[in-house]
Amino acid sequence: MRKIKDPATPDRGCAPGRAGATFRHMPRHCPCRVSTGLAALVFLATCGPQGEVGREPTARDWFQGASLPTPRSEVGVAELEGRIYVVGGLAADRSVSAAVEIYDPASDTWSSGPNLPQPVHHAAVVGTGGRLYVIGGHRGIPFQPMASVYALDPALGGWETLEPLPRARGALAAVAVDGRIFAIGGQAPDEIAVRNIERYDPGEDRWEPMPPLPTPREHLAAAALGNLVYVAGGRVGSLASNLSTLEAFDTRSLTWEALPAMPTARGGIAAAAFEGRIHVLGGESPTGTFDRNEAFDPELRRWLPMAPLPTPRHGLGAAVVADRLYTVAGGTEPGFSVSSAVEALLPQEREDIQPVGGPSDGD
Repeated sequence: MRKIKDPATPDRGCAPGRAGATFRHMPRHCPCRVSTGLAALVFLATCGPQGEVGREPTARDWFQGASLPTPRSEVGVAELEGRIYVVGGLAADRSVSAAVEIYDPASDTWSSGPNLPQPVHHAAVVGTGGRLYVIGGHRGIPFQPMASVYALDPALGGWETLEPLPRARGALAAVAVDGRIFAIGGQAPDEIAVRNIERYDPGEDRWEPMPPLPTPREHLAAAALGNLVYVAGGRVGSLASNLSTLEAFDTRSLTWEALPAMPTARGGIAAAAFEGRIHVLGGESPTGTFDRNEAFDPELRRWLPMAPLPTPRHGLGAAVVADRLYTVAGGTEPGFSVSSAVEALLPQEREDIQPVGGPSDGD
């Protein structure tokens, strides 16, 4: 895995972290990785032969992995047992894919998994309990929401058809908490953006309704920290209807809480829990794709500016393996476009990142 070079800056810094170094040999806490927040006039010295000072998070904080064999967007992505699964999506010719490709971060290599039972795009994918779940999505173009749910046990090597979603939908989000799966929002056949949230129990193969999403949306993203599911962004139909909403669902009390809005309204995004924060990455608008990587810190109840994506894109996926955040695939232009990008982020030092905006109401 090679480091992504910032074209505006010459190579510098400690030898293990210089441009061109492999990701696996980059020290996690190399002092050359000290960064400052985008919103603060904070100047911190870092090591390096040029005495680099006051560096903001940039594309230099990212590393590039082996390219996705089949370039796609609107994929489903999830981590399972230390590997990253990339499922379905749209190809460059607008065909719908049934491909399953598996990335091994330890070796920076790809392998093929068993194809999906049917092609799908805009599906939600979750890995939990040793199985990979593919939930809902769209079939064909124009988009047709699906209720299908499939599970793959890598040890057995085949797909199993499970109890379908109570309401067919695509462009939804899904996360696992304590072995149960929550399917959130999306586009239904009769409604452009829904409030549905259901909980799936793998042991019983059964869905049950949960208190609805306060803000209906699709092309949203979600990630979990502890017992809380954070639901970020999304839109309502068009690229011009992007939302900055952040809401958290408590899976124990079954209640919702409104949280400070994202600095950048976005749909077509990915989200992941990384280093105790909720990262929201990428997205699209009518005028372009986003390189944004904004992270919500639950302790501060504030958003933090993080190192932007080297390749701005939407319809991407995100997954965390060990201490690295990976982003995979996605479209580089609004609407139909694809990429084979695989980019990984190392942790950034907490004391060097300054928050955006003030505390939430009530703090």
